[in-house]
Amino acid sequence: MPPSPPGPSQTRIPGAFDMSVIPLNAPRLSFSSGVSLSEQWTDNFRLTQRERVENFRTILTGSLTTLLNYPNTQGSLSGSLSGTYDTASDQDHYSFFPSFTGTLQHTFNPRMKLVVSDTYIRDDDPALSDPNGASLRGERREFSVNNFSVSLNWLLDIIQTQIYYRNSFFIDNEQTMSHIFGARASMPVGALNSVSLGYEFTTRDTSGDDTGQTMVHRVFGTVSRQLDTFTSAGVSSSLSMVFSDTDSRIWNVSLFAAHGVPGGFSLSGSVGYSIFDSDAASSLRHTFSASINASYRFAYATISAGFFQDFRQTADEGEDFGIVLTRTAYVGFSYAITPFVSASLRGRYTHSEAVNGGGSGIAPQTTYSAGASVNWRILTWLSLSASYSWTKRDVDNNGRRNTGTDPDAINENSTENRATVTLSAHF
Repeated sequence: MPPSPPGPSQTRIPGAFDMSVIPLNAPRLSFSSGVSLSEQWTDNFRLTQRERVENFRTILTGSLTTLLNYPNTQGSLSGSLSGTYDTASDQDHYSFFPSFTGTLQHTFNPRMKLVVSDTYIRDDDPALSDPNGASLRGERREFSVNNFSVSLNWLLDIIQTQIYYRNSFFIDNEQTMSHIFGARASMPVGALNSVSLGYEFTTRDTSGDDTGQTMVHRVFGTVSRQLDTFTSAGVSSSLSMVFSDTDSRIWNVSLFAAHGVPGGFSLSGSVGYSIFDSDAASSLRHTFSASINASYRFAYATISAGFFQDFRQTADEGEDFGIVLTRTAYVGFSYAITPFVSASLRGRYTHSEAVNGGGSGIAPQTTYSAGASVNWRILTWLSLSASYSWTKRDVDNNGRRNTGTDPDAINENSTENRATVTLSAHF
């Protein structure tokens, strides 16, 4: 299915490292460290509708980053450890949250390249439990999630091939393990056209789930054409066959396009149609599918917006909520006030609901969020930031589907105001 828009901007660790940001003249091996002190206030620490608990959280974080820049091998390894102190009377006052992210790229020859990446995070903020920012988790409780991937890219004559493996491991009261094995191949057809085909096999298991092990076979393909220097377009299609105690299928066909002008307007995305069919459902479920992201940079400002709607197999991304239909819209604005001071605004809407026959017992949930932040680079090694966020969560428990599972039994309506001030130093 198409990718979703970016997740929340406030995360404790960065994502996978982009090799292109390593300067050509960078040293072979370099280290950098950092320390930050944050004070975070929330008026609804437990994310409840009644008996709201106010909390001040003090966060002390130490981090270390290593950059590798050898002729055939580049990479980044970053780790951090956060110690927190909470003032809420019903809370274990001290907590520790480690995190790690790493990417390693090795080029065997001009035709073969290996890429390995891994990201681990342990936290209690539900917004960080879903990499797509459409979290169905509505309570503050510690969890751990690890995402690992390895891929081998090999150019055979004019055919670009890739074999890959991805693993997702989520640990909470229950454990979800997902393994994805895949392969794809693409080749040019003439000067402006290209075609690609791929296959994925997924096996996943969630402890405490009476459905047992789930297996998924997915085939997909695309046809694209380069229209001009900055624009390409095409069509893609996929079929996912899910085998468990209630077998199901997801079809999708989409038109996609991408247009980008350096330093100006860029637009990429797809629009199409998805169908979900399950042996446990009396009828098909249809939906318009879309994944659209746009941005425009002018002078010292950048504005971005996006929209996503499709079926999601949540166990492949982290916590297992079954197959859900998610709709997300977001907008963001950033402005460089001076070379040392920048500010940003953001807003987001997300709605998720269970799909009949998708093995999900969640209630329909709608989340609204908005926020603002200001960053000040005081010195080359010292910076100060302040942010504010407002989040409103509506849960329709009357619309819950009874499937024998109840992963979000304690989710409830909630509204939270959160403010954070952070002083960071890098060495």
